[in-house]
Amino acid sequence: MGQKLAAFLLSALVFPGLGQFYNQDRRKGIILVLAANGLLGLVLLTGLILFSREYTLVFFPRPFTVEMVKMLLLDTLTHPVFWLPFGLLLALWGYAMVDAVRGAAPPAQE
Repeated sequence: MGQKLAAFLLSALVFPGLGQFYNQDRRKGIILVLAANGLLGLVLLTGLILFSREYTLVFFPRPFTVEMVKMLLLDTLTHPVFWLPFGLLLALWGYAMVDAVRGAAPPAQE
């Protein structure tokens, strides 16, 4: 497997920044891994806040049901505030994939 493909797959399928580590670009790898972790945490925190806010405003004190959770998840995932950190995470992930391919060493000439 070529170095470009390996770096791409590490950044695309495993986690952003791992392709940079594979390419021996540690500084950029650390920055991308930390940024991706921060954005992932922000996405989860935003989702939890929106989910609990909607439950408190609309359904409290009724207990959770499957239908209620489906409605709350749909409301959370379609809320514009949720898409800001999620979009940034997707953009960072895309950048990491492209950068991993560009940073890979060219194949050796025989």
